[in-house]
Amino acid sequence: MIKDTITIVNPTGLHTRPAKRVVDEAKRFECEITAVLGEKEASLKSLLKIMKLGISEGHVIEITCDGPDEKEALEHMKKYILSLEE
Repeated sequence: MIKDTITIVNPTGLHTRPAKRVVDEAKRFECEITAVLGEKEASLKSLLKIMKLGISEGHVIEITCDGPDEKEALEHMKKYILSLEE
């Protein structure tokens, strides 16, 4: 298992549209990918679970990957989430 933190820079946070894109990207990987915000944790492969986190601009989230392709998944998801502009 590996993890890292990022600060959300998307002005609208992870509302429905960007969250759906994150789910689509996360599903490309075999490993489990989760986001942690405070005491709450959610799979990045589930739109509803991401929405329940209520991730907004400026929030610092921890991304955890656990599985055979965890290194690739962590680097890809960090870059992808930071590149969201909507």
